[in-house]
Amino acid sequence: MTALRRAAAEASAQLIMALFGLAVGVVAGTAAALFGMGLSRIAPFAEARFSFNVWFMPLAGLLTAALFRLFGDGRQGMGAVLAAARGEGKCVGLRTVAFQFAGTWSAHLFCASVGREGAAVQIGAAIGGNIGRSTGIAGADRTLLVAGMAAGFSALFMTPLAAFFFALEVTFCGKLRPRVLLPAFAASAAAYFTASCLGLARAEIQTQAVFSVDLCGKALLLGGACGLAGLLFSLSRKFFRAFFSAAAPDPFVRAAAAGVLLACLSFLASGRYAGLGTGLISAAEAGGVYPLDWLLKILFTAATLGAGFIGGEVTTMFAAGAVLGTLLAEPFGIPADLALCLGYAAVFGASTRTLAAPVFLGGEVFGFGAFPWLVLACAAARVTSLGADVYGNMPKFFPSRKKRLPLPKPLYGAPPKRKNRLFSLSR
Repeated sequence: MTALRRAAAEASAQLIMALFGLAVGVVAGTAAALFGMGLSRIAPFAEARFSFNVWFMPLAGLLTAALFRLFGDGRQGMGAVLAAARGEGKCVGLRTVAFQFAGTWSAHLFCASVGREGAAVQIGAAIGGNIGRSTGIAGADRTLLVAGMAAGFSALFMTPLAAFFFALEVTFCGKLRPRVLLPAFAASAAAYFTASCLGLARAEIQTQAVFSVDLCGKALLLGGACGLAGLLFSLSRKFFRAFFSAAAPDPFVRAAAAGVLLACLSFLASGRYAGLGTGLISAAEAGGVYPLDWLLKILFTAATLGAGFIGGEVTTMFAAGAVLGTLLAEPFGIPADLALCLGYAAVFGASTRTLAAPVFLGGEVFGFGAFPWLVLACAAARVTSLGADVYGNMPKFFPSRKKRLPLPKPLYGAPPKRKNRLFSLSR
């Protein structure tokens, strides 16, 4: 009877958390959907007025720096979210939602080369974590924080399966917590249906290819190349953050100077690498890309985020991967539509150190007919990325950051008259 009671209690707890997961999915999905709908209107507006708006890019950086200096609590970005999910940091505050809306919308309004995934995931994490904390259930804050991450990703990209696996993979890195599975899946599904009701739709690109052993080998090679591109993305992000922090320690000086520099470079490139990169994806579909488009998009995004702008990386990874896949299609002898699909997913997987998430994302966007090649390409990309990701993990052959290298200075600094253990260590 004792074992039966334990099983019943565990089932009840799982059911309760699943119901909370549904609630998180609805709330976080609504917030992420509104965030995405705003971006869908801001991006065309900024693109149409690029030559004027781009010169206000420093204002977006200054706004972000001011928000974090005045209202921040010293914990920023996906690093803070992942630390909270693993029990290594405090729950992400609800003010993060306002920060992400204001910072990301302003960055896109003034043509910065940033994505949107990071903002949506942090919005969902903040909502989920605070709902969990208000329940009074032990561990509910961490569980629902992960559910909120899945909800934010799902509502923004309309890919519930990829969102579910993404939240689990980036959070636990192979050390799965079974109790998170049901709430995270419930939140991802609820966010997807909520966003659908609000009018969001998934971008779909159909691809067709006939299965062959020869094509499997080519998919592995393409995936390996995409893994190296993902490694470059991760290393570039780390380099530019360290560079800008060293060159301009004051966050306001850094925001203004980097904003002017990036605005000039973006203007010289005629805005080709500004914003999300959806224009590059369209160009890749039409076959109208240049050999260095993928590299320049990576460098523009890494520099923009390294300078302190907020938004995300995933959509820009999609763009860089789509371009790289298209460019390698003919040399590798892969159908162009399939190569675009594999590059789109594999660079994302390599840059985020995930495997199931890019495979399912490729299936949801391009159709599951490409599933066998997605598995091969994403697995190869995961190997050649050497375990690096844009969230701070570096290849194992690099010196230990804790033992040999000082931690990089925080982008915005801790607020005055507050002590923050994380930032005191980083100094």
